[in-house]
Amino acid sequence: MTGMDDPPPISQQHRQEKPPRKGHFQAILAKLAMVGFVLGCMGVVVTLLLPKPDYEGRLVGQIGDIHAYAIPTSETEETLVVWHGSRKLAPQKLDQIGSIQQFDLSSADRQAAGTRHPDLVIDGWSGGMHCCLTRFIFDGPSGKPIGKVALGGSSASRFVPLGRSEPFSAAFLAFDDVTLDGQSFELGASLAPIVVAWNGTRFSLFLEAMKATTAESHAPFLLSDTFQEAQLELDSTVELSDAGAKGDRAKALDLAASTRAAAMAAAQLDPSDATSFAPLTEFLNDYVYKGQAEAGLAAVRNAHVKTPEALRAALMTYATLLRQSQWFDDLNRLNDGKLAGLLDQFDPPR
Repeated sequence: MTGMDDPPPISQQHRQEKPPRKGHFQAILAKLAMVGFVLGCMGVVVTLLLPKPDYEGRLVGQIGDIHAYAIPTSETEETLVVWHGSRKLAPQKLDQIGSIQQFDLSSADRQAAGTRHPDLVIDGWSGGMHCCLTRFIFDGPSGKPIGKVALGGSSASRFVPLGRSEPFSAAFLAFDDVTLDGQSFELGASLAPIVVAWNGTRFSLFLEAMKATTAESHAPFLLSDTFQEAQLELDSTVELSDAGAKGDRAKALDLAASTRAAAMAAAQLDPSDATSFAPLTEFLNDYVYKGQAEAGLAAVRNAHVKTPEALRAALMTYATLLRQSQWFDDLNRLNDGKLAGLLDQFDPPR
């Protein structure tokens, strides 16, 4: 028999001492809900009190939290303002390349430089019939300016992503617009195609894509499937990229090269008429811009050996023009460091 005053069994004691856990959890949840409600109300109040981003102008491009707006500064000019979220970044220094009449989005889905993430690429046009284009690149995550490149009246394709084995992450096709005759589009030869890439500190020529292995072979990018999309975006190169197979493209390029060679050899050079130099300019561009300037100049000299004075005038004009190119140092490297010396033979530096 168990007495009335005897304590209950130990198992019963434990059951009685356990707190009602369900009620305890409900209390915690209620407190968390209250805290969440208060924080939510504070967030709404802060959002209402904070000043809204003073976005203005025309939205040119956006990538994530990065927005670029074109703001009119006059009836015919615009400036570019870049925002990172609600923070306006430092004004872009656009005055060095002259006024911009209109900004347009080039791409927001392609990497342009540095790490492999999409960047914001915007083109600025100065207006006029042919001129002028300046390309601006902004880092996708931060909106900070990476760099810019003045392309004159050349036009340019969008950035083309390259393979991870390439020395650069992306490149684009353009033209070196100083490779006219130095006077006008009407008098000049066609523009020389170039491949431009960001080398870590500045834009430069992608020499590996442009360097032909021999004087008779073509620049690698002309036969590369990677650049076909870019070539199709440039009206001036459509005739060289209509064919789908590399063999067909090579045949089209061979035909164009033989046509240029025939026109160069048949040219009647007249020192008083700049248009007579155009066939030489087109022929030499093909060689200079694929790293075979020495062979190109030798062919020109052989073809016009009987008119040395007229030839000298044509070559001096070409040399003066070529030295004005912003890519001249790159072109010299493309030609194994020989280009400057070759030009000095008939147009010594002053």
